[in-house]
Amino acid sequence: MSKIKRLTDVWTYINDRQKFTIKELSEKFNLSTKTIQRYLIELNKMGLPIQAEKGRNGGYRVLNNSYIPPVVFTEKEVMSIVFAFKALQVYNFSHIKKEIDSIIEKINYNRESSAKIGINNIEKYIEFIANYKNIDINIVTEFFKASSNSCVLNIKYKSGNQLLEKKICPIGIYLNEGFWFSPVYDYESDSIIIIRIDKVLEIKKVGECKKEYISLKKWLDTVYSKLNENISILQETSEVIHLHILLTKEGVSKIKHDFLDSNVELNEDGSGAIDGFIKYEEIDWCISTLFSIGKDAKVIEPKFINKLLCDKVKELKYFYEENMI
Repeated sequence: MSKIKRLTDVWTYINDRQKFTIKELSEKFNLSTKTIQRYLIELNKMGLPIQAEKGRNGGYRVLNNSYIPPVVFTEKEVMSIVFAFKALQVYNFSHIKKEIDSIIEKINYNRESSAKIGINNIEKYIEFIANYKNIDINIVTEFFKASSNSCVLNIKYKSGNQLLEKKICPIGIYLNEGFWFSPVYDYESDSIIIIRIDKVLEIKKVGECKKEYISLKKWLDTVYSKLNENISILQETSEVIHLHILLTKEGVSKIKHDFLDSNVELNEDGSGAIDGFIKYEEIDWCISTLFSIGKDAKVIEPKFINKLLCDKVKELKYFYEENMI
């Protein structure tokens, strides 16, 4: 067995045990006490904080058992880690900047290697610009902890000019359009609602959730994936789509200067109809246009357009309910 493997095994063992003696390690790994003492000195130099305990039953203990053994990375893996950290900076993760800087320092090389040059190039030539909003990142962290530990929270939040209060159980957090959101189980309405985290003013843990709710992934899949699924089916089955849409007078006015405008046939009363063809690549534009027109457009053909519009309504419903923050 190589020395590195033995050192890693000793590191893992004492890190899990936290308290240990030289004799214990000697018997566990079948090594001499002098070898164990030498290993402890080396592990301490590598960053594992080991402290000797005085007294009759003294020995050693690890000051913090959250340290992990050394891990070997390829240069490509190192570059990917640094790239990911660089991307995180735009989201104002100032509360973990110290830890990120420490990690980059540990994986960086003192010698001029290709990895060190690559890391320097990422720092110099790559920037990420995001439309993020100023937010108390501690509140985001509290929502994350509450989600992972199934905590019940009492929150006070701002809704318009009102200061409201709710009892909730978060199921996760996600970032969208520069805002942090959290789908939460709301005890008052007995349903999943969305909390915009930057609107939260006070947060207090009051207990633990006794019921298991939908996972964040399932919730996101349910809310956001249907539209993409339907478009994928469309792409597989058709290249050209025939549109037949009836428009009120107001609908005709709303559609002016839009890409569908050229297909409008006007009636004497100012109303109209769209009767033409579009490519499937244009379906997103079509859905957005029809959604903005609302009830002033009635889709006759194809019927799946109504399904896509319905899915879009359901998607936005979460953001416009009266208990939305």
